[in-house]
Amino acid sequence: MALVLRNLYDYYTYLFKEYNDPRVEHYPLLGSPWPVVLIIALYLKFVQNWGPWVMENRKPFCLKTVMNVYNFTQIVLNVYIGTTGIYNSIFADDYDWVCEPINQKSSPARRKLLFVTYLYFLSKIVDLLDTVFFVLRKKNNQITFLHIYHHAGMVFATYIFTKFVSGSHATLLGLINSWVHVIMYFYYFLTSFRPELKNSLWWKKHITQVQLIQFLILMVHFGLPLVFGYCNYPVYLLFIGFTQNVFMFTLFADFYVKAYIKKRKPKSVTS
Repeated sequence: MALVLRNLYDYYTYLFKEYNDPRVEHYPLLGSPWPVVLIIALYLKFVQNWGPWVMENRKPFCLKTVMNVYNFTQIVLNVYIGTTGIYNSIFADDYDWVCEPINQKSSPARRKLLFVTYLYFLSKIVDLLDTVFFVLRKKNNQITFLHIYHHAGMVFATYIFTKFVSGSHATLLGLINSWVHVIMYFYYFLTSFRPELKNSLWWKKHITQVQLIQFLILMVHFGLPLVFGYCNYPVYLLFIGFTQNVFMFTLFADFYVKAYIKKRKPKSVTS
Protein backbone atom coordinates (compact mmCIF):
# COMPACT_ATOMS: atom_id res chain seq x y z
CA MET A 1 0.00 0.00 0.00
CA ALA A 2 2.80 2.40 0.91
CA LEU A 3 4.44 1.76 -2.46
CA VAL A 4 1.17 2.41 -4.31
CA LEU A 5 0.63 5.67 -2.44
CA ARG A 6 4.21 6.67 -3.12
CA ASN A 7 3.82 5.99 -6.83
CA LEU A 8 0.57 7.98 -6.92
CA TYR A 9 2.25 10.88 -5.16
CA ASP A 10 5.21 10.78 -7.55
CA TYR A 11 2.85 10.75 -10.55
CA TYR A 12 0.82 13.63 -9.10
CA THR A 13 4.03 15.64 -8.49
CA TYR A 14 5.27 14.93 -12.03
CA LEU A 15 1.93 15.82 -13.61
CA PHE A 16 1.45 19.12 -11.81
CA LYS A 17 5.06 20.26 -12.17
CA GLU A 18 5.74 19.04 -15.69
CA TYR A 19 2.56 20.12 -17.44
CA ASN A 20 1.44 23.26 -15.60
CA ASP A 21 1.50 26.50 -17.57
CA PRO A 22 4.32 28.74 -16.22
CA ARG A 23 2.53 31.83 -17.56
CA VAL A 24 -0.24 31.46 -14.95
CA GLU A 25 1.37 29.56 -12.08
CA HIS A 26 1.86 32.75 -10.02
CA TYR A 27 -1.90 33.34 -9.75
CA PRO A 28 -3.55 32.39 -6.42
CA LEU A 29 -5.33 28.98 -6.34
CA LEU A 30 -3.46 27.72 -9.42
CA GLY A 31 -0.88 25.78 -7.45
CA SER A 32 -1.91 22.59 -5.69
CA PRO A 33 -5.40 21.31 -6.55
CA TRP A 34 -6.24 20.61 -2.90
CA PRO A 35 -7.55 24.10 -2.04
CA VAL A 36 -9.92 23.88 -5.03
CA VAL A 37 -10.97 20.35 -4.05
CA LEU A 38 -11.60 21.63 -0.50
CA ILE A 39 -13.75 24.51 -1.79
CA ILE A 40 -15.86 22.08 -3.83
CA ALA A 41 -16.16 19.63 -0.90
CA LEU A 42 -17.26 22.38 1.50
CA TYR A 43 -19.73 23.66 -1.07
CA LEU A 44 -21.31 20.22 -1.51
CA LYS A 45 -21.43 19.61 2.23
CA PHE A 46 -23.02 22.99 2.92
CA VAL A 47 -25.71 22.92 0.24
CA GLN A 48 -26.65 19.28 0.86
CA ASN A 49 -26.25 18.93 4.64
CA TRP A 50 -25.06 21.78 6.82
CA GLY A 51 -27.09 24.56 5.21
CA PRO A 52 -30.49 22.83 5.18
CA TRP A 53 -29.88 21.60 8.74
CA VAL A 54 -29.07 25.12 10.01
CA MET A 55 -32.06 26.63 8.18
CA GLU A 56 -34.54 23.88 9.09
CA ASN A 57 -36.18 25.76 11.96
CA ARG A 58 -35.31 29.28 10.83
CA LYS A 59 -37.14 31.76 8.65
CA PRO A 60 -35.65 32.46 5.20
CA PHE A 61 -33.18 35.31 5.08
CA CYS A 62 -34.13 38.42 3.14
CA LEU A 63 -31.08 39.03 0.97
CA LYS A 64 -32.44 41.52 -1.55
CA THR A 65 -29.68 44.12 -1.15
CA VAL A 66 -26.93 41.50 -1.00
CA MET A 67 -28.24 39.79 -4.11
CA ASN A 68 -28.62 43.06 -6.00
CA VAL A 69 -24.95 43.82 -5.35
CA TYR A 70 -24.02 40.24 -6.23
CA ASN A 71 -25.99 40.21 -9.49
CA PHE A 72 -24.67 43.61 -10.58
CA THR A 73 -21.10 42.51 -9.79
CA GLN A 74 -21.61 39.36 -11.85
CA ILE A 75 -22.86 41.43 -14.80
CA VAL A 76 -19.84 43.74 -14.71
CA LEU A 77 -17.36 40.88 -14.22
CA ASN A 78 -18.74 38.78 -17.06
CA VAL A 79 -18.99 41.74 -19.45
CA TYR A 80 -15.31 42.44 -18.75
CA ILE A 81 -14.33 38.78 -19.27
CA GLY A 82 -16.38 38.52 -22.46
CA THR A 83 -15.27 41.77 -24.09
CA THR A 84 -11.60 41.51 -23.11
CA GLY A 85 -11.47 37.85 -24.09
CA ILE A 86 -13.04 38.42 -27.50
CA TYR A 87 -10.88 41.45 -28.25
CA ASN A 88 -7.68 39.59 -27.38
CA SER A 89 -8.58 36.45 -29.34
CA ILE A 90 -10.74 37.27 -32.35
CA PHE A 91 -8.86 40.49 -33.03
CA ALA A 92 -5.44 39.10 -32.12
CA ASP A 93 -3.08 37.98 -34.87
CA ASP A 94 -1.83 34.93 -32.96
CA TYR A 95 -5.13 33.18 -32.18
CA ASP A 96 -6.95 30.74 -34.49
CA TRP A 97 -10.59 29.97 -33.66
CA VAL A 98 -10.65 26.96 -35.98
CA CYS A 99 -7.75 25.32 -34.16
CA GLU A 100 -5.63 26.75 -31.36
CA PRO A 101 -3.17 24.11 -30.07
CA ILE A 102 -1.68 24.14 -26.60
CA ASN A 103 1.22 26.58 -26.71
CA GLN A 104 3.30 29.00 -24.68
CA LYS A 105 2.64 32.18 -26.66
CA SER A 106 3.32 35.26 -24.59
CA SER A 107 2.29 38.28 -26.65
CA PRO A 108 0.56 41.18 -24.85
CA ALA A 109 -2.80 40.06 -26.27
CA ARG A 110 -2.20 36.49 -25.13
CA ARG A 111 -1.26 37.67 -21.62
CA LYS A 112 -4.56 39.53 -21.36
CA LEU A 113 -6.40 36.46 -22.62
CA LEU A 114 -4.71 34.36 -19.93
CA PHE A 115 -5.69 36.89 -17.27
CA VAL A 116 -9.38 36.87 -18.20
CA THR A 117 -9.21 33.06 -18.35
CA TYR A 118 -8.04 33.18 -14.74
CA LEU A 119 -10.84 35.62 -13.90
CA TYR A 120 -13.30 33.20 -15.49
CA PHE A 121 -12.01 30.44 -13.20
CA LEU A 122 -12.48 32.72 -10.17
CA SER A 123 -15.98 33.62 -11.37
CA LYS A 124 -16.93 29.94 -11.24
CA ILE A 125 -15.98 29.89 -7.56
CA VAL A 126 -18.06 33.03 -7.00
CA ASP A 127 -20.96 31.32 -8.82
CA LEU A 128 -21.18 28.85 -5.94
CA LEU A 129 -22.89 31.62 -3.99
CA ASP A 130 -25.94 31.07 -6.21
CA THR A 131 -26.65 27.85 -4.32
CA VAL A 132 -25.69 29.31 -0.95
CA PHE A 133 -28.31 32.01 -1.45
CA PHE A 134 -30.88 29.36 -2.38
CA VAL A 135 -30.16 27.59 0.92
CA LEU A 136 -30.30 30.77 3.04
CA ARG A 137 -33.58 31.79 1.37
CA LYS A 138 -34.93 28.23 1.72
CA LYS A 139 -35.45 27.87 -2.03
CA ASN A 140 -34.59 24.18 -1.76
CA ASN A 141 -36.72 23.24 -4.77
CA GLN A 142 -34.21 25.10 -6.97
CA ILE A 143 -31.24 23.10 -5.70
CA THR A 144 -31.46 20.39 -8.36
CA PHE A 145 -28.93 17.80 -9.47
CA LEU A 146 -28.39 19.81 -12.65
CA HIS A 147 -27.66 22.96 -10.65
CA ILE A 148 -25.19 21.34 -8.20
CA TYR A 149 -23.45 19.22 -10.83
CA HIS A 150 -22.94 22.18 -13.13
CA HIS A 151 -21.64 24.58 -10.47
CA ALA A 152 -19.27 22.13 -8.75
CA GLY A 153 -18.06 20.63 -12.02
CA MET A 154 -17.29 24.01 -13.59
CA VAL A 155 -15.01 24.99 -10.70
CA PHE A 156 -12.77 21.96 -11.17
CA ALA A 157 -12.94 22.01 -14.97
CA THR A 158 -11.90 25.66 -15.19
CA TYR A 159 -9.09 25.03 -12.69
CA ILE A 160 -7.69 22.26 -14.92
CA PHE A 161 -8.09 24.33 -18.08
CA THR A 162 -6.52 27.48 -16.62
CA LYS A 163 -3.59 25.61 -15.04
CA PHE A 164 -2.67 23.35 -17.96
CA VAL A 165 -4.11 24.54 -21.29
CA SER A 166 -4.91 28.22 -20.80
CA GLY A 167 -5.48 30.20 -23.99
CA SER A 168 -5.96 27.14 -26.17
CA HIS A 169 -8.86 25.70 -28.21
CA ALA A 170 -11.29 25.49 -25.26
CA THR A 171 -11.15 29.26 -24.69
CA LEU A 172 -14.40 29.70 -26.62
CA LEU A 173 -16.28 27.93 -23.83
CA GLY A 174 -15.46 30.65 -21.29
CA LEU A 175 -16.19 33.52 -23.67
CA ILE A 176 -19.61 32.22 -24.70
CA ASN A 177 -20.53 31.25 -21.15
CA SER A 178 -19.58 34.71 -19.87
CA TRP A 179 -22.13 36.34 -22.18
CA VAL A 180 -24.76 33.78 -21.19
CA HIS A 181 -24.11 34.81 -17.59
CA VAL A 182 -24.50 38.48 -18.48
CA ILE A 183 -28.00 37.73 -19.77
CA MET A 184 -28.87 35.57 -16.77
CA TYR A 185 -27.67 37.93 -14.07
CA PHE A 186 -29.28 40.88 -15.84
CA TYR A 187 -32.55 38.97 -15.63
CA TYR A 188 -31.99 38.26 -11.92
CA PHE A 189 -31.10 41.91 -11.30
CA LEU A 190 -34.17 43.09 -13.23
CA THR A 191 -36.55 40.87 -11.25
CA SER A 192 -35.54 42.59 -8.01
CA PHE A 193 -37.13 45.78 -9.36
CA ARG A 194 -39.89 44.08 -11.34
CA PRO A 195 -40.89 41.01 -9.29
CA GLU A 196 -43.63 40.10 -11.77
CA LEU A 197 -40.90 38.99 -14.20
CA LYS A 198 -40.08 36.06 -11.89
CA ASN A 199 -43.18 34.36 -13.27
CA SER A 200 -42.46 35.33 -16.86
CA LEU A 201 -42.14 32.19 -18.94
CA TRP A 202 -40.91 34.35 -21.85
CA TRP A 203 -37.70 35.29 -20.04
CA LYS A 204 -37.04 31.83 -18.63
CA LYS A 205 -37.80 30.10 -21.91
CA HIS A 206 -35.48 32.31 -23.94
CA ILE A 207 -32.67 32.13 -21.39
CA THR A 208 -32.85 28.34 -21.61
CA GLN A 209 -32.80 28.58 -25.41
CA VAL A 210 -29.63 30.70 -25.22
CA GLN A 211 -28.06 28.05 -23.01
CA LEU A 212 -29.00 25.29 -25.45
CA ILE A 213 -27.47 27.28 -28.34
CA GLN A 214 -24.31 27.68 -26.24
CA PHE A 215 -23.97 23.91 -25.85
CA LEU A 216 -24.65 23.31 -29.55
CA ILE A 217 -21.90 25.75 -30.59
CA LEU A 218 -19.45 24.10 -28.21
CA MET A 219 -20.41 20.62 -29.42
CA VAL A 220 -19.45 21.73 -32.94
CA HIS A 221 -16.30 23.52 -31.67
CA PHE A 222 -14.99 20.37 -29.97
CA GLY A 223 -16.67 17.80 -32.21
CA LEU A 224 -15.34 18.82 -35.64
CA PRO A 225 -11.61 18.57 -34.80
CA LEU A 226 -12.37 15.39 -32.84
CA VAL A 227 -13.98 13.72 -35.88
CA PHE A 228 -11.81 15.11 -38.67
CA GLY A 229 -8.51 15.31 -36.78
CA TYR A 230 -7.30 18.57 -38.31
CA CYS A 231 -6.21 20.17 -35.02
CA ASN A 232 -3.05 19.39 -33.06
CA TYR A 233 -4.95 19.32 -29.78
CA PRO A 234 -5.16 16.38 -27.33
CA VAL A 235 -7.92 14.03 -28.48
CA TYR A 236 -8.98 13.24 -24.91
CA LEU A 237 -9.58 16.96 -24.22
CA LEU A 238 -11.64 17.30 -27.38
CA PHE A 239 -13.58 14.18 -26.36
CA ILE A 240 -14.22 15.51 -22.84
CA GLY A 241 -15.29 18.90 -24.20
CA PHE A 242 -17.62 17.30 -26.73
CA THR A 243 -19.22 14.72 -24.43
CA GLN A 244 -19.60 17.17 -21.55
CA ASN A 245 -21.51 19.59 -23.76
CA VAL A 246 -23.62 16.74 -25.16
CA PHE A 247 -24.44 15.77 -21.56
CA MET A 248 -25.30 19.34 -20.56
CA PHE A 249 -27.37 19.83 -23.72
CA THR A 250 -29.30 16.65 -22.88
CA LEU A 251 -30.00 17.80 -19.31
CA PHE A 252 -31.08 21.28 -20.38
CA ALA A 253 -33.15 19.93 -23.30
CA ASP A 254 -34.95 17.59 -20.90
CA PHE A 255 -35.63 20.55 -18.60
CA TYR A 256 -36.82 22.64 -21.55
CA VAL A 257 -39.24 19.99 -22.80
CA LYS A 258 -40.74 19.41 -19.34
CA ALA A 259 -40.93 23.10 -18.45
CA TYR A 260 -42.06 24.75 -21.67
CA ILE A 261 -43.22 22.20 -24.24
CA LYS A 262 -45.22 20.12 -21.77
CA LYS A 263 -46.25 23.37 -20.06
CA ARG A 264 -44.92 22.37 -16.66
CA LYS A 265 -43.68 25.02 -14.26
CA PRO A 266 -39.85 25.25 -14.40
CA LYS A 267 -37.87 24.67 -11.23
CA SER A 268 -34.98 26.99 -11.95
CA VAL A 269 -32.77 28.72 -14.47
CA THR A 270 -29.17 27.51 -14.18
CA SER A 271 -26.02 28.26 -16.12
